[in-house]
Amino acid sequence: MRIPEILFRILNPMMRMTLHSPAHFTFSDSVLLIKYKGRKTGKSFEIPVRYVEKDGVIKCYTDKRAGWWPNLKDNSDVVLRLRGRDVRCSTKVLTGDAENLKNELQEYLSKFPGDAVYHDVRLDSKGNPVESDIDIRSAVAVVVYATPVEI
Repeated sequence: MRIPEILFRILNPMMRMTLHSPAHFTFSDSVLLIKYKGRKTGKSFEIPVRYVEKDGVIKCYTDKRAGWWPNLKDNSDVVLRLRGRDVRCSTKVLTGDAENLKNELQEYLSKFPGDAVYHDVRLDSKGNPVESDIDIRSAVAVVVYATPVEI
């Protein structure tokens, strides 16, 4: 089930508050906060995003319609609120590489099939992402890679 966009105006501030609280553990195994400055305005933003961590790299998934990811292209000044603590990261963005994005999206949606609806991917009768949908959506998928940096 897709949550109506208007509800995110209520849910996102609640998620930010929870992820900054001692109760962060209720969500922080799969949701983090990305803190960054807008590249045009310099305004600070902090958004909750689902993530996967693999081999020390944090991966966040979206698509080209979202407005936040361009701010993370080759950005070395990003802070993630990750499992109750702030982690400074350097970020890179993957777009336009359909084959790699297809693999990334498949891996992500296999782990979080409930998020398929947000990527316009259907699930088959066994609850697996429909491969033809992933083929189509890989053309507009975006993966943000965040690597912690030493301070």
